[in-house]
Amino acid sequence: MTAAARPHRHRTLLAYAVAPVALAALGACTGSDPGPAVTTPPSTSAVTSSSAPTTTTTSATPSPTATVDPVIAKIPAAARAEDEEGARAFSRFFFVSLNRAAQKGDPSLLEGLFAPTCRTCVAMHDSVADLSRQGRHHAGPTINVVDVSTSSFVNEKHVILVRVDQRAVDVLNSAGKKVDRTLAGKGTFALSLAHSSGFWTVSRLQTVAS
Repeated sequence: MTAAARPHRHRTLLAYAVAPVALAALGACTGSDPGPAVTTPPSTSAVTSSSAPTTTTTSATPSPTATVDPVIAKIPAAARAEDEEGARAFSRFFFVSLNRAAQKGDPSLLEGLFAPTCRTCVAMHDSVADLSRQGRHHAGPTINVVDVSTSSFVNEKHVILVRVDQRAVDVLNSAGKKVDRTLAGKGTFALSLAHSSGFWTVSRLQTVAS
């Protein structure tokens, strides 16, 4: 087990532990109920034959707005391509997102990027959620991706290797005060990927023995 894989909460890579949080459904109606229609009673005054003609105005029908998948929207186009280069780009993007999530204390940045079957991913997400609940965040990027390579890309077996350096960075509270510090280390991860609905997801994430 590498230094990056030691199970110490908020200090190592695996401390980011995860349980997937379902994405909120989009398109929910947010408008208020307009209530019952009000009918105006007819006027009691006489209608004369000299009334001006009524002009009917036809309003243009608005064009339907295309709905963009919230997961696809946050993944760079190069990291969505269903080929080997796209798989590598997505693997790098996954760790970039992990950094951003820890720096912002926002686990939603990881949502949709992994499958519920990826226990390590779930652990990572949960750890960021824990940071968020405590009002904490990382002062800077913890993980530096050193190298991305392909282990397997045949049939349905898409495995990408990501070698990383983990930097020691301060963990800050909501007031910007240091309350902890991550540990430095090195490690390699094997990401098993699946492509569906126009983008990649991590189905399994494992550490690779050095």
